[in-house]
Parts: sequence; C-alpha cells; structure tokens
Amino acid sequence: MFLYYNCNHNLINICVFIAIVTTITTITAATITTTTAINNQCRRNTINLGHIINALLNDYDIHLLPSNEGVNITIEMHVQGITAISELTGDFELDFMYSEIWEDQRLNFKQLNICATNITLKGEFRKRIWTPETCIINSRHSSIHTSPSENTFIILYENGIVWSNFRLKVRAPCKMDLRMFPFDSIVCKLTFESYSFNADEVRLFWHEKPLTMMEIVELPDFELIGWRTDHERLQYPNGEWDRAMVEFKFARRYGFYLFQSYFPTSLTVISSWVGFFFDVRAASAKITLGVSSLLAVSFQFGSVLRHLPRASYIKCLDVWVISSIIFIFCTLVELAIICRLNHYEREKQIGSHAVNQWINQIRKRKNQNGNSSDSNVKVLRRQNISSIMNLEKLHKAGNATTDIDIASDNKEETSNEHRFFKWPTIDIRKLLVQLRDRDWTITAVQVDHYSMRLFPLSFLFFNIVYWTVYISKMDGAF
Repeated sequence: MFLYYNCNHNLINICVFIAIVTTITTITAATITTTTAINNQCRRNTINLGHIINALLNDYDIHLLPSNEGVNITIEMHVQGITAISELTGDFELDFMYSEIWEDQRLNFKQLNICATNITLKGEFRKRIWTPETCIINSRHSSIHTSPSENTFIILYENGIVWSNFRLKVRAPCKMDLRMFPFDSIVCKLTFESYSFNADEVRLFWHEKPLTMMEIVELPDFELIGWRTDHERLQYPNGEWDRAMVEFKFARRYGFYLFQSYFPTSLTVISSWVGFFFDVRAASAKITLGVSSLLAVSFQFGSVLRHLPRASYIKCLDVWVISSIIFIFCTLVELAIICRLNHYEREKQIGSHAVNQWINQIRKRKNQNGNSSDSNVKVLRRQNISSIMNLEKLHKAGNATTDIDIASDNKEETSNEHRFFKWPTIDIRKLLVQLRDRDWTITAVQVDHYSMRLFPLSFLFFNIVYWTVYISKMDGAF
C-alpha cells in the first residue's frame, strides 16, 4: 500500500514538471515571435509618419521659441570643395554641408511608444516648425543645391533634438592685401547670424568638431594653409546679435610667377649687358638691344597686371619690375655716355692731327733757317700750346693729350736732381696744382669696362636685399 502511494506521487510530480516546461517553451516562443514581428514591422517602414507628425504638431506654434530662456544652436560645416578665388572681384566660392542642431521639447515623441528613435523628414517640414533662421550675413550670393531635388533634410530625435542640414553653394568676400604679391596670402570669411532673433533668443555655438574637409582642397593659384572659428556679439540699434565666424587662409602659389615673371625678367636684364662687350662704335646694335629689353619687360609686366585689381599701393612684383626697368634704362644711359665720349675722342684726334701737322711745318722751317734764335722757338712752343688749349675749349673736351713733349728749363732739371737726394716733403699747394692739371679724361672703352663689373654687382646686391626683405615678410598659417 505504501509502495503504491509513492509510485502515484512520483507520477504526479513528473506530470507537473512536464506541464511547466511546456508552458515556458510556449511563452518563450510567443515572445520571440512578437519581437521578431515588431522588428520586421520597423524594418518594413510601417510607421505612420503622418499620424506621428499630426500628433507632434497639434497645437504647435511656430512663432514661439522652444524655450523661454532662449535656444542654443550648435552649428557645424562639412566642406566639399572650394572651387574658385578671384583677385579681381575679391571673393571665393565653396560648396559645403551646413548643419544646425537645437532642442525643441514640443517635438519629443518618446511618449508615443514607437519603435524608431529618430525620424528623417524632407526639407519642407522646416516650414511647419520653429527654426533659428540663421543666414550667412556677409555672403554675396548663396543657394541651396537642387540636383535633382532640393538638398535639405531634417531629423527628429525622440528626445526632442532637431537636426537640420543644407547643402549650400556660397560666394563670400575675401580680405586681400596685395603688397606682398605674389608672395601674399588672403583670408576669406563666412559669418553666420540669426536674422530674426537677437542674442537673448538665439545663441550660436560651434560644434566640438566645427569644420571638416571632405577632400583635399586643390586650387591652381592658392593653397589652403589653415582655418579657424571664432565667436562674437555685435551691437545693432535694436539689440545684440550672436555671430559665429569661420576664416580660411590661403597662400598664393608663387611658382607660376617665378617662371613667368622673375626668371624671364632677370634674363632680360642680363641680356641687356651684352652691349658692353660690343665695339664702342656699334651704337645701333646697342640701342636695338636696350630698347628690345625694355619692351620685353614692359610686356611681361602688363600681362600679369591684367589679372589683378587696380591697387594704388606698390606691390612686391612692382618693385622687381620697376627695378629691372631702371637697370635696363641705365644701360641706355651708359650707351648715350659712351657715344658722346666717342664723339669727343674723334674731335680730339682730328685736332691733334692738325696740331701735329702744324708743328711739323714749324720744325721744317726751323731746320731750314738755322739762324733762328731759341727765343723764337720758345715763342712758337707757347703759341702751339695756346692753340691746343683754344682748340680744346672750342670742342669742350677738357685738357687734350698730344704727342708734344715740352722740355723743362735747365734750372728745374737741376733742382730735381738735388731734390732726389733730400728727404721728401709734401707741398700741398703743388699737390693741388697737380690734381688740377692732371688729365681726368675717360674714354668710352673704359666706361664699358667699368660697366661690365658695376652692373652685375649692382644687380646681385639688389637681389640679395630684395629676397631677404620680402621672404622675411611672408605670412604663415593662423
């Protein structure tokens, strides 16, 4: 009897255990089926957005701020590319994605108990909610890309966070100072500001990563060397407004100007010195070379100026080109000097030849007339010397050198012999007379020889000063 009771009791326990296991398995399977169905339902995009939007916008007033204490707007930029920088118009163009993030608890949909944590809506939804109405206050032209439709969207998060995004094309001004051209740098600026709300209502802040470059900026004339963000408040007559700014700094690529302006101009200046090696009588060839060099530099400078604004101040390239023109002009001045000296030398040669013929005739007469006294010879010598001086004065050639040898008096020769054995003394008056009577004339050949050395050394000194000064003034990044 006792054994029968134990068997029945064990059977009951086994049956209960089987029943419990079966129940748990059924509940687990049902739960898994429900969860899978819900997930499949979310993945199949079966959320009724119209119902959610109508529920959120019920009694929603777009004119009221999301908070009575003002709204903090977080902004960020993703630069797609910088397409152009113009010196003539002083602006640049860029394409970027602009995002605004703020909190509006009226759009919190966590209480609706839907499976999604965020909702993506088209740009038209902006017209139905409050927006900060930020604008690029200093832009010259801006537009939203429409390829093929308007590139805007809005994301609503379940906790009331709103993220608005645009894809914009903007042309904005740049600050240009061309004094260092072509070694200059320019700064281009974008200024964001709420057009309708002052600083008490809307405050702009940059994101932790305010700006990112989606690709390396490649421009033919400029290189992006840095950027920075800033924040300020500007006082208007009707209140104080918040501003968020971003500045891009570009350095000009000056390699083009080195090969198109500096090197050709230097070679043109150097080629103008070839005339120094010509014969002094080749005036026409020297003139052709100098004028051609001058025209070449002027043409090169004019081709560069066409692409620059009409700045009233002197640029770095202006200093180089003007100095090169001065060097070439000095070669033409040197040519005029040697032509004039050559003309004087011809006149001297003609005058000396006439005087020599005159003296030879006098010597012949002296030889024929042996009774002529020494006093007559001295008179003739004085007349010859005075004739030479008068001839030089007529031609403005200074003291001419002739082949006439005038003997000193015997007394002067004896005094020089005695002076040879005495301690030398300096006679200031006699030294001044010697300096006055010295032949200071210079020939055209000597001028060319001096120019061969003076012009290259001067140009080398100018290059050292020029590059030292302007390279030290070149700007770096921010």
